[in-house]
Amino acid sequence: MRVFSVVGPSSAGKSTLLEALVGLDGSPGKTLDVPGVATVRSFGFMGEDWAAIDIAGGTENIAPVGPALAASDAVVLCVPADADGAVLAAPYLRMIEEAEVPAIIFVNKTDAPVSRMSETVSALQTYSRHHIVLREVPIRDGENIVGVVDLVSERAWKFQDGKHSTLMEIPEAVRAREEEARAELLESYADFDDALLEEIIEDKSVMPEEVYDVASKTLQHHDLVPAFIGSAEHRNGITRLMKALRHEAPAVEVAGERLAGGALAVSAVADVVKHLGKTVLVRAIGGPVAGGQPLGGGSVGSITDLDAKTALGTLAPGAIGLTVKSDHLAAGQMFSDKAAETLP
Repeated sequence: MRVFSVVGPSSAGKSTLLEALVGLDGSPGKTLDVPGVATVRSFGFMGEDWAAIDIAGGTENIAPVGPALAASDAVVLCVPADADGAVLAAPYLRMIEEAEVPAIIFVNKTDAPVSRMSETVSALQTYSRHHIVLREVPIRDGENIVGVVDLVSERAWKFQDGKHSTLMEIPEAVRAREEEARAELLESYADFDDALLEEIIEDKSVMPEEVYDVASKTLQHHDLVPAFIGSAEHRNGITRLMKALRHEAPAVEVAGERLAGGALAVSAVADVVKHLGKTVLVRAIGGPVAGGQPLGGGSVGSITDLDAKTALGTLAPGAIGLTVKSDHLAAGQMFSDKAAETLP
């Protein structure tokens, strides 16, 4: 299982984005809802297991962001298409950089953009030490964004309300902008790949497969921050975002390397469930976690799925679950079998 967080300012459309991603493959799993704090969903996508931690927006709820990032393989920063609102994303960009978690930006609400995509990304760049690269450019019909061109595959996609986008020819009016933006993207990637740099210098045609490989490497190493665009409400641009996560987000071993001391597990959020008492969302990192096993200096009572009903015997590395009757555990901690340490 791979896990990603969804963070961003209030009213950016994070919850709508989560619902859209979970519903892509028609295989939703279980849900944990901690009102005003977080919603956690498990789901399947293209035969793989995923979970997403949606942290409620607002500066009053910034504390759970750090633990969620620690438990994640990647993070999606969801922002509206509004350059003036970029300042509201600044705290999240700072925390993402401090956590060194691979990050993707999703510029949402392109059905009613306040600013152009390039203006929004430029404004976000002000608050990011890592270079933000556009992976798509919009296709417009007047002032309306009706599709995108993928700068890696050089395929154009026409948006359909509530449906998967359809392939279309790149409009001539967009071609010059697409070529310019793709050249900028390749130059950014070439800073981290000598073979790609050599191809650009020799003016060779760069195949999409090569670019995807470099894109995966730069995301996993947190070298660059790719930006995608769409409208979660209308299900536009969602499939390409999820496919990017599937192809480029690292496995749980990378999360383990980020956590000093070889953590066995980390905890993201806690809740009190009727008839069960205190439950803590944990993710197994450095090894399996099972009921009755020593963790954090005490024994784990039992483990359930996110619904707090379905019993789980053992969490394999990467998997998430709720610990029950384990009152010595708390949210925002990193665990060995003998001790618990508060996450930075």
